[in-house]
Amino acid sequence: MGRLTILLCLTAVLWCFYLPDAKGQISNLRVLKEKQSKLIKNPDYQRDTAYLNVINQIAFLYADSYPDSALILLKTNVIGCQQASYQKGETDSYKITGNAYMTKGNFEEALSWYQKSYELAERIHYQAAFPGIRNNIGLLYTSQGNYAAALKEFYSALNAAEAIHDKFVMSSTLNNVAIIHFYQGKMDSADSTYKQTLEIAKEIKDTIGIILAYNNIAEVNIEQKALPLALKNLNTAYALARGYNNPEMLTIVSHSLGNTYFQMDSLTKAAGYFEAASKLAQQHDYSTSACKALIGLARIYQRQGLLKEALKNGLEALEKAKVMGHTQLLRDASEIVSRIYEDMGDGKNGLTYFKQFKIYSDSLRNIESQHIAAAYDANLEFSKKESTLQQQNLQQQWMLIAGGAALILTIVILVMVNRNRQRLDSTYKELQQKNVEIESQRNRAEEALKELKAAQAQLIQSEKMASLGEITAGIAHEIQNPLNFVNNFSETSIELLDEIKAELAAGNPELAMEIMEDVVGNLERIHQHGKRADSIVKGMLQHSRNNSGQKEPTDLNALIDEFVQLSYHGLRAKDKTFNSAIDKELDPAVDNMLLVPQDMGRLILNLVTNAFHAVQQRQNQGSDATYRPVVTIVTQKLPHKVRITVKDNGTGIPENIRNKIFQPFFTTKPTGQGTGLGLSLSYDIVTKGYGGSIDVQSTLGEGSVFTIELPG
Repeated sequence: MGRLTILLCLTAVLWCFYLPDAKGQISNLRVLKEKQSKLIKNPDYQRDTAYLNVINQIAFLYADSYPDSALILLKTNVIGCQQASYQKGETDSYKITGNAYMTKGNFEEALSWYQKSYELAERIHYQAAFPGIRNNIGLLYTSQGNYAAALKEFYSALNAAEAIHDKFVMSSTLNNVAIIHFYQGKMDSADSTYKQTLEIAKEIKDTIGIILAYNNIAEVNIEQKALPLALKNLNTAYALARGYNNPEMLTIVSHSLGNTYFQMDSLTKAAGYFEAASKLAQQHDYSTSACKALIGLARIYQRQGLLKEALKNGLEALEKAKVMGHTQLLRDASEIVSRIYEDMGDGKNGLTYFKQFKIYSDSLRNIESQHIAAAYDANLEFSKKESTLQQQNLQQQWMLIAGGAALILTIVILVMVNRNRQRLDSTYKELQQKNVEIESQRNRAEEALKELKAAQAQLIQSEKMASLGEITAGIAHEIQNPLNFVNNFSETSIELLDEIKAELAAGNPELAMEIMEDVVGNLERIHQHGKRADSIVKGMLQHSRNNSGQKEPTDLNALIDEFVQLSYHGLRAKDKTFNSAIDKELDPAVDNMLLVPQDMGRLILNLVTNAFHAVQQRQNQGSDATYRPVVTIVTQKLPHKVRITVKDNGTGIPENIRNKIFQPFFTTKPTGQGTGLGLSLSYDIVTKGYGGSIDVQSTLGEGSVFTIELPG
């Protein structure tokens, strides 16, 4: 069933999770971000139903590849919907929360949220939501292998869709019914139902639906051994995808062709299509598709005996799956890596990844008992596998001793391995049949990822203006000092001029000239402090101006010194009781560097402000009377690079959130006090803008250290 999991659920995910007022536009993240920016300008926007709908749609797009970020948005949005008495929006938030938990592989939690969404929809007579929710529940039951319950939900969804004349959901539901027929081995029924889906897609002129229908029909053709017909349907889908100029559909169809040729043992053609799918996925940030293409290439290289290349692709796929937290991809990647290590004769690593494979498989198979049964089954299979490998090693020793018996022992070992492999493949196929839903949500998230780069510039500008607000108080403090000097020297000069007049009137021109020298000195000081105020204003204007991205020679130490002072005085302006020692160890060997001053200033401001907040929070706790807040900033010139370190002795970062602090929208501050973008944009500035690295080390209750390394 491996080739089916790529395609069969895509039509379902395109239609069954849609929001009622965003059909046809849900995947356009740029449009959604523009709407969000406009709506935020309205008073009390957090209770505006239009704003709440837009946040639901953005969370929907995050739910597949970034479920944790989606859950953060949804938790806040549910509260907003409740405060605005917007129960339709609350219903949609519950449903999308179920989608996010489906991505995380937590079927029990997902079902709970779907049921909560359906109960609220029934209570408020929200009929437009009925078919989508029932469809989602049916897909969940399909992934658990409960086909009877799944069909019941699908037919309920079909009736609800017909009642409101929604042909999109009707087509999606028929597609899901066809999946069940396929799993039950009813190929004729699956073929006819997929063709019904194709006809509806043609009727409503849904090009994407047409492409996916041809893909699914081709899968049925393969099971019916009608390979020429399967290739004909896949080539039709490929031609439509190229004509439609849709890179996402080209990725899907290329992957399907790769799987098909792999089943036909045409490895060269299969590799070509997997490589094409991988290239498109990398270009357009389709994380799920990129991971699957790497797994496909690893399988091909393993079959060709190119084990180093196979291992490289397998491990890369496993790393991507870990970043996404995608349980089914973690299972598939662990399984192929285990097989590759076994072929390489590395039994220890083979056993390690085989155990991971079994844990992921069992967690998908039975979510309710995954913490107990999955570990038990994995250990049992691990013991069996370990016993088999020990027996093989013993047989190999006998092969060296008894050359005459070597052939017989080899045959016995091969038979045993083959039987174990057949049993493993049978189990693997069963697991795949019971976990189709895990992959059903990738299509929309890949469309969302394609739009993220376009939205990045807007996010950076928003965060820059937020940082400008942080330093306004600091700038006011800095500019007040030269203005005080100007006022004082001006008043003194007026008094001296009056004295000059008096002395001239008294006939004392020499004394008048001496006083005149004092006036000139005062004017020079006024001029000096006026230039200082002018430089501060110019710096503020430069910070607020749009960033052109042009790098220029910049004194890094001076830039750091300026933004540390602005950050500190900004906090002091808000809280007069706050004090902190500032230790600056700026290496004079750090020469001028080619930097974008606005970006680097914003980076330093984010890190230093966070450090001040951390020591302020610990100081306010008052648990240690001897506590002395200290923030330390260090620059070091190293071979071929420059290191910047920002250290504080504040509260520290809890370990359970340390790996999330660079994610967009993640913040530990109360609602309305943080955008959740500061560290995310800082990470992008360092890694994408300069090809550098940023790392954090933290101990709870003792403080944190952020380390930045830049080429130079």
